[in-house]
Amino acid sequence: MIVFLQFAVSLLFSISNGFVFWDPADEFHDLNTYFDNSEIGASFLALQNNFPNLVIANSLGTTPGDNSIYEITITSNVSLWETAQKPSVKYVANMHGNEVRGRGLLLKLAYFLTHRYDADPDVKAIVDSTIFHLLPTINPDGFERAAKGCTGVTGRYTTDGTDMNRDFPSHWFGGTRLKYSAETEMLMEYAKTRPAVLGISYHDGALVANYPWDGEPDLPSGKYAASPDDSVFVNMARTYSLNHRTMTTNECSRDSGFVDGTTNGNKWYKVFNGMQDWNYYYNDCFEITVELGCCKYPQVASSTFGDVWTDNFESVFEYTKLAHYGINGRVTDFSGNPLTGVTIRVSGGGKNITVRHNMGYYWRPLIKGQYNITAYKQGYYPLSRRSVVVIEGASTEIDFVLIPKPQDEDTTPDQEDESTDSDSSPDEESKQVDPDEGQENETNGEERGGDEEDIVLDDVEQSEGRNGGDD
Repeated sequence: MIVFLQFAVSLLFSISNGFVFWDPADEFHDLNTYFDNSEIGASFLALQNNFPNLVIANSLGTTPGDNSIYEITITSNVSLWETAQKPSVKYVANMHGNEVRGRGLLLKLAYFLTHRYDADPDVKAIVDSTIFHLLPTINPDGFERAAKGCTGVTGRYTTDGTDMNRDFPSHWFGGTRLKYSAETEMLMEYAKTRPAVLGISYHDGALVANYPWDGEPDLPSGKYAASPDDSVFVNMARTYSLNHRTMTTNECSRDSGFVDGTTNGNKWYKVFNGMQDWNYYYNDCFEITVELGCCKYPQVASSTFGDVWTDNFESVFEYTKLAHYGINGRVTDFSGNPLTGVTIRVSGGGKNITVRHNMGYYWRPLIKGQYNITAYKQGYYPLSRRSVVVIEGASTEIDFVLIPKPQDEDTTPDQEDESTDSDSSPDEESKQVDPDEGQENETNGEERGGDEEDIVLDDVEQSEGRNGGDD
């Protein structure tokens, strides 16, 4: 049983006006200037050496410009993260090399999570229950060429001239491209080995939380393009924006028309082959794009990074909690062996997801409402839990034990319509489900009777939680 830890974000620390960590004597990053890529690598190695139980530092590989793309994984008992019963989040920045605030924000976050782990029970709780994957720059070559300034494109692209946020497979166009930049290929391979529940890609040039779809072929730019999980994404974006100090003010010239500091991607402007749509559709990673400020590469680093931390730290922590809200559980066979590659279908609740955790665990963000949940895998009988209630700020635990079919019955059930009603208002709390709707559990043509089939709220364990740019 997952015991959900309540997170009351009462982060007790003080922040100076400059980008200075809580310990001014820290040898790294008493920053009054922008740090370079080698400093990121050195910082991550130092954190790994100083906090070996919390940190693993990695490099995804070397770019054409001979820079490493550095990644840090942070959680308790970090050496066991791949088998841990914890949801992962993946936060990346600097996809466009001349959009720089996210670099400082994610490095600061890495330092905060490690240095405050023993001193702050709220930090300890979130690190103990969540796996953080942080990548402060995924286009270090572009950053090296970037010129300071609020506008312009110098440094935006990779060494081979690729805009990374137009370089990922799109399900609208068959899911393949003839060629990817080296950086994009590294990110795609990395995503396969780090299945994340939630993601953020940090940009600059506006101040907004942007959510899928970024583009839909049948709709012109400027029209709302709802994904199958539109209500979930609206909640995610609003969680970030409403906990930000200024994001709801529409303070940038490009921010007119945003709602509470959020926007649907296609409603803002159309983007195809972007990373957030790719992560959602292909990797079941619910990702948003967060634009951190009007100016892409400010002239003065110290005030920039001091502000970006104070503006965003509460948003980051509240957003991270969403990885724990919705439904979660484990899928095993009748002998208790974990199953992967299992499809989890939520009737009336958006797209199907796939169990990717090597121990059979899954996490599926949902807003409050009532759903029918079905697990199925080729070679096994599908199993449904009906009328499952999800409440706000909590996780409802749904485990599945799948029974194998005889080989002559090895078929996959017809899928129901996966999508929610895209014409519904983004402010709807949930599509309600008819308790009699959904797939039955069948064994040799007969219902698997008794209480196995229909699970009411009292039969389901709940993990109670706290209530509560330029793409």
